Amino acid sequence: MRYAVLVTGPAGAGKSTFCNALLTHLQTSKRSAHLVNLDPAANNDAFEYEPAIDIRDLVSLEDVMGELEYGPNGGLVYCFE
Repeated sequence: MRYAVLVTGPAGAGKSTFCNALLTHLQTSKRSAHLVNLDPAANNDAFEYEPAIDIRDLVSLEDVMGELEYGPNGGLVYCFE
């Protein structure tokens, strides 16, 4: 049986901390898990585990802000589109 856990919330709510704790628990329990990052603005320091799929490989907030000269809010809207 397979499950998916979708973790959402505002910045600083503890999403990364929760995901790191969940993955640690699953690995300790000898269960497999995959981390998928859908946040183009996430820092590399936020992940204790390497994401299996990372949206930043396709589009990152820093690249959008630099190339298109958007601010952080406009860059996020562009990334999500």
